Amino acid sequence: MKYPRILGWSVVITMWVMMAVSLKYMKNSAIHDRAVVETINTAEDMIEWIVEDEASGYIDSTYADTYIDNLEGIIIDLRVTR
Repeated sequence: MKYPRILGWSVVITMWVMMAVSLKYMKNSAIHDRAVVETINTAEDMIEWIVEDEASGYIDSTYADTYIDNLEGIIIDLRVTR
């Protein structure tokens, strides 16, 4: 009669391990999603600042276009990986 008890405990322990692994994966996924959103928001803010600096004459239009193109590329890459 000890085999059913061993089988029962092995099922319980297996379930605990599976739940722990899945909860850790969900937590890491949520952290990654928040980081991606924050990075996209920061890049969009930087684009706005560059446009304002170009309008104020603090930066040349060639540099501004290059910076904006690079930031838009980063945003596109991050949205694809999400």
